[in-house]
Order: sequence, then structure tokens, then C-alpha cells
Amino acid sequence: MHARRFTLLVLIVILVFAAGLRFFRIDAQSFWNDEGNSARLAERSTLLIIEGAAGDIHPPLYYLTLQVWRSIFGDSEAALRGLSAAFGLITVLAVFFLGRRLFEARVGLIGAFLAAINPFQIYYSQEARMYMMLAAIGVVATYLLVRLLDFWSLRPRIYVPHRRYYVLYSVAMVAGLYTHYAFPFVFAAHFAIVLAWSFYRPGRALTFIGSWLALAIGAGVLFLPWLPIALRQIAGWPAQTASLPAGEALRQTFQSYLLGGTIPAEEAAVALVIAASFLVVSLWAPDSFDEPEPDWDTTAPRALRFGTIAIYLLLPIALIFAFGLFRDAYLKFLLVGSPAFCLLLARGIDNGWQIARGAMSMPSALSGPREVAFGWVAVMIVLVALILGATLISLRGLYFDPAYARDDYRSIAHRITADWRDGDAVLLHSANQWEVFTYYFSGGPNVYPLVRQRPIDVTATERELNDIAVTHRRLFVLYWAEVEPDPERVVEKWLDRNTYKAAEKWYGRVRLATYAVPGQVADAPEALLDAQLGDRIRLYGYSLLTPTVAPGDIVQIALFWRCERAIEQRYKVFVHILDAGGQIVAQTDREPGGDLVPTTIWKPGEPIVDRYGVALPAELPPGRYPIEVGMYTIEGDGARLRVVNGTVDVGDALMLTQVTVTP
Repeated sequence: MHARRFTLLVLIVILVFAAGLRFFRIDAQSFWNDEGNSARLAERSTLLIIEGAAGDIHPPLYYLTLQVWRSIFGDSEAALRGLSAAFGLITVLAVFFLGRRLFEARVGLIGAFLAAINPFQIYYSQEARMYMMLAAIGVVATYLLVRLLDFWSLRPRIYVPHRRYYVLYSVAMVAGLYTHYAFPFVFAAHFAIVLAWSFYRPGRALTFIGSWLALAIGAGVLFLPWLPIALRQIAGWPAQTASLPAGEALRQTFQSYLLGGTIPAEEAAVALVIAASFLVVSLWAPDSFDEPEPDWDTTAPRALRFGTIAIYLLLPIALIFAFGLFRDAYLKFLLVGSPAFCLLLARGIDNGWQIARGAMSMPSALSGPREVAFGWVAVMIVLVALILGATLISLRGLYFDPAYARDDYRSIAHRITADWRDGDAVLLHSANQWEVFTYYFSGGPNVYPLVRQRPIDVTATERELNDIAVTHRRLFVLYWAEVEPDPERVVEKWLDRNTYKAAEKWYGRVRLATYAVPGQVADAPEALLDAQLGDRIRLYGYSLLTPTVAPGDIVQIALFWRCERAIEQRYKVFVHILDAGGQIVAQTDREPGGDLVPTTIWKPGEPIVDRYGVALPAELPPGRYPIEVGMYTIEGDGARLRVVNGTVDVGDALMLTQVTVTP
């Protein structure tokens, strides 16, 4: 009894610690696209959620669960992500029970602790998506399967008292199918586990296989109403074989399981080697190892218990590779095997500890005085500490490093709200940004999702852009995942031809660009020049469309270039607005054509119309401000090109004209 109370106390401490890690800074980062989709779907009625899920790429159960959760805890970022954190805690608890069932309580506790601090699980426990729900259902279903296998191994008279496990396992399997389409990987692993138990218990093989198939078929029947939708959605997944060499792909998989993706590979290397060693040690269970048996009547041998966890881990990985799903966007599918990884690593650490304590018969080279045993214990402590140290580095990256932060739609919305004026509009280059952006932005109807179908309809998209530009003077455009919906960059090219880009900034993987819509587009220079930049580039004119502006407006200027010979180097153009003392008060730097027409693709003699917007500070005092332009190299030292205007060498910048800022 004392041991059971101690185990319970340690388990409670682990769960509290796990909760702290999962709720710490849970709302520090913005929702990203898919989380926004979860948030907006959960606002709807049950029927509309099911309809929305049918038009999405995931089954509806997570969204329906989130709907109920939202009705209780609210719709803040922390509240909505709290559901995933709760499933993360269920996963930790289930890891303990599964470890205790297959091995013993000590392995279960170590496995639960490893799951509690696992950065991979913590990351998705702080995301308002279905992946931790998937992992939790998977480990709970595996635990229930092991209970059933134990029952089926014994006499038929014990079936009836444990009838509830049939129901619970069936419910778990159906719930998994309605949660994510990666759950069939768990189905496959369970079938392989049943076959393994049948091999070790040939006298019970018919009971094992027949009983499990009955339960699996029952779950499949309950999934039939959604099956046609599922097949259509799965067919829409972009299949892709692993582009990485097999060794690197496996290393990345191993790192994901141990440390997640919030640590540089070089800082993870030592921990990966140590963890791999522990996984090897987990295989070691000779007869001389005095391993305590589980706390119940079971006839499953050690090898079968170990094999159950190994199959649970390895088969989903094999299927992910086999179906060409190894890509960054699908690494989260590996979560289904994360509980098994924690248990195998726990088994290896426990075995290593037993070795260090001399609980195994050791080769003579390792036996010796008591001091030697203490030395091995010290080695074990150091090895585990190195894994924990790498875990802390990964958790620091997860919580605090901007390089690993999610796309920051919250900051984008705040930036647009602060700069908003009448006549502005927001364009969402990828239509599926609408949910997450409007979660943060309440700017009314002037939000336009653009690319709604693939491949993009060029004519319809350009017509829509023209209709928007006619009624708005400034456009905020959010570019995200633009290659897939718009590989030819139709939207950005149209905007470069018809508007003046003033600013651009990345917020994670989202690029926010600001464009001024002119009253008319300058296709010919209003002022002619004869300025030579370097020995190949000529600026032959410009047009200033906004000679008079107010503070906070966008100065619109078009530059007209021509090259005399092919250019091998890429250059950026700078447009500076200067004060009376020659200090820069506003500027735009980018490659020509809105970064779409680099100098290396210019053809000799071909005119290049290059449009620039320069956003003025809102607090800029009235006055006349000179405008200067020039070019500098992208690579190397960023040296500016010399400018000769006519026959006069004017240095490395050309003064064009002045803009008047009015009160």
C-alpha cells in the first residue's frame, strides 16, 4: 500500500508539472491559419460544423468537441488551446497506465515524466488543432487493447465482468477515425499487435483475431456515413515522397520524437546519440534481469510486452514513409507514436539504471568494487542530465525564440488597425486566411479573400483585383503559402503593374505588403533623364504621381529603366525621402518590379517600368522634401553604383525632385 501511495503521489506531481508546461505562455503566440479555422468553425452550430468539416480536410469530431469546450471556457486563445492542453495531460496519464500495464509502475512513471516534458507533445498541446486529441485517443485505445488482449489470453469466464472494455475500445476507435485520417495508422498497428499476440498464443489466435476484427469492423461501420467524404478529402492531400535522404529523414523523425522541432540540429546531436543508446538498452532483458512483473495476472512474456510498444511506435512511422507523407507539414502525424517512444525510452533508462546498480549479471570487465558501481550510477545520471539539458534548450526555443513562433496574425491585425483609414482594404492572397485574420481584425466588410480555387483563374482574379482597386485607395495584402495557390504570382504581378508598393514586412511565414492605388497608372515618364548607373543601366525618366501629400500618405513614383548590355548581377533600388539636413525620413528598398523583375533578367534595350511607394511617417512636419534614388548590389558589400547624370558625376545617388508635405 505504501508503494501504491508513493506511485500515486509521484504521478500527481508529474501531471501538475505537465500542466504547468502546457499552460505556460499558452497564449503568447498568435493563432496561425489552421488554428483560426478551428476557432471560427467552433463558433457555428453543430450542423454547420459538420458541413464545414466536409468542405475542409479533416473529420468533424475535434471541431464538435471544441464547440462544447468553447461554450464552457470562452473563445480566447488560451481557452481554445486549453482543449489541446487537456488532451496532452490525458496522454501523459495514459502513458503511465500503459507503461505500468506492459512493464511495471516505475517504467510507467518514467514514461509519463518523459511525456510531460516532451517538446513535441507540448508544442501541439499549445495549438488549437486536433493532433494532441489524436495522440491521446491513440494511446488510450492502445491501453484498452492491451487490457482486452490480457482478458482474451485467460479463461472465457472472465469475459463478462470486463465487458466495458469492449465498449470503451470501440468508442475510442470510432472517435479516432472521426478525429484525423492518420488514425488508421493506429488501426494498422493494433492489428499487427494482435497478430503478434496470436503468434505467442497460438491456442488463442482465433479469439484474438476474431474478437479484434469484430470490434474493428464495428468501428468501421460507424464510420461509413463519413467514408465518402473522407476518401474525397484524402485524395486531395498532396502526396510527396521524402525529399531528404533516408538517414536524414530518420534523424529528423528521431529528433521530433525526442526534442521536437524547436532546437537546432547541432545542439540536439549529443542527446540523440544518448537516447538512441537507451533505446538499444531497452531491448536488453535477459533472464538474469530481476525485472518486477506487472501488478496483475498476465501471462504475456517480456518480449511480447516490449514488441507491443515497438509495433505501436514503428509501424506508423513506416506507413508515413510508405505513403509519401514525410514532409514538414505532416511531421505532426508522427504524434500517434510519441507515447510509445516515451515508453521505450523509459524502458531503456530503467534498464540502464538497473545495469548501473548491478541488478543484471554484468561481464567481468564491468564487475568490481563498489566504487565501480557508483561510477556507473554517475554515468547514468550524466547521460539523463544531457537529455534533460537538450530538452530545456528545446523548450526555451518553443516558448521564447521568435524563429520558432507561429505566423503572427495578431500583430498583423494590430498593425493594420493602427494604420487604418477610410478607403483602405485588406486582400488575403490565400482565401483560407480569412478565418484567422478576421478572428483578430474587426475592420468591417473591406476584407477580400482572393485565390479560392486551384489552379487560379487568372481572368477572374484580375477582374476582381480591378474592381477592388477602383473603390479603394490603399491595399494591405497578406501573402501566405503563395506558391501553391498562385505559382505564377498572378496577384502580385497585377499589383506591381497597377499600384505602388510602399512597405513590406514578414510576420513568421506571412508577408504583409502595403500598396497605394493611384488615380492613374504612369506608363510613360513625365520627366526625362539621361542618368547612367554603372556601365550598363540607364534611368531615362520618372513620374511623381503625388507631388503633394499629407503626413502618413504614400508617395508614388515611377522610374523608367533601360539596360545597354546584359547584367550578371542583381541590384536593389533605393528611393529616399530626405529632410532639409539630408537625413532620410522615409525610404523603400527592393529589387525592381516589386522584387519580381531582377536586373539579371533585363533584356538590352527593353524599357522597365518600376513603381515605388514610400510611406511617410504620420508625424512628419509640413515642408518640401527632396527625393533621391540609386542602386546597390545585393551580394557582397552592398556597394552603390556611381551615377552620371548627363556628363556630371553626381556620386552614388541621384536627386530627382521634391515632394510637398501639407499640414
